[in-house]
Amino acid sequence: MKMNLKDVFDCYSDENIKLKDAPTSSDDRVSALTNTKLGRENIAVKKTFRRLPIVLVSVFAVVMLMGAGFVAASDSIDGWFKTRWEEVTGEEMSDDHYETIASLSQYIGLSETSDGVTVSIDSATVGDDVAYVLITAECDSGKFTTTGTSTFGIWEVYVNSNRKGGGMGRIAVDENGKAYYLDTIKLTNIDSDEPLEVSIHLGNLNALIYSNEDGSPIWYSGDGEWSFEFTLERTETKTIDLTDKLPWTGVTKLTVTEFGVVATYDSESDDVPRIIRYNHMKIYAVMEDGTEMQVNSTSSSGYTGIIDSYYFWEVPIDLDEVVAIRIGDDVIEVG
Repeated sequence: MKMNLKDVFDCYSDENIKLKDAPTSSDDRVSALTNTKLGRENIAVKKTFRRLPIVLVSVFAVVMLMGAGFVAASDSIDGWFKTRWEEVTGEEMSDDHYETIASLSQYIGLSETSDGVTVSIDSATVGDDVAYVLITAECDSGKFTTTGTSTFGIWEVYVNSNRKGGGMGRIAVDENGKAYYLDTIKLTNIDSDEPLEVSIHLGNLNALIYSNEDGSPIWYSGDGEWSFEFTLERTETKTIDLTDKLPWTGVTKLTVTEFGVVATYDSESDDVPRIIRYNHMKIYAVMEDGTEMQVNSTSSSGYTGIIDSYYFWEVPIDLDEVVAIRIGDDVIEVG
């Protein structure tokens, strides 16, 4: 079920800015997804916090983002993933796949202006090991160009008081010159049953823009800083355990999620594929129609002993549609 942003503004007033719970994904959809798993014993449903979405207003001065018309597809991060899926695979995302991503996504809607630039935290998609946050920027003095670099010199993220790694990059510019960024936050070593108390601090934006005065490209380099605090609720996630099907003795566990693959292996073993041992980006989810989705980032828990390695899909997948995982030349069937 697609969430419309207008549904969350019914309780907005000038006197008292307050957000109620926005509509959640359909309970019938959740039941349907669960029922499809019957008979597939290697798939487990993990139930966690299910209030979707909840918005906690930042302790900093913020205003509501009253329109988030995202490039080409949607008003939120689920639209970005739909567009990206089609760019990467050349195929349309199925309705069930889109609904799966939408059920894992939450609207945030915080905004702050500094040094003539308005930065907004739009929405997020949340898994057990990673969260993706859609961030936008608009500049009073011009429109962002579709070419050229655009980066924040300051990027700091804390989750439940722990500084987290990840990265942030610009992903699009719309027809109005608004820039869109995808913030990737790694959640390893964070309790998967706790809501995520997120703090994001950005600063020193450097970008090429078209000047409002004469329309020519100019370099914007400012001293603005933007800070946000909000809570991300845990959402319902699923896993596929492929441990019993592994062809390597050195890999002791392999789990597939909507967001990636988690491999546990013994670094002292000689029977660990190089792709896993050295975090190579050659892991693919093979879908029913033959479409493949590749991982595009990794994170590991250590360098020696028993290591957990996390490989994240470029676009979250629908586990109902997965028939195999391909790691290099090895293909592990699902089901």
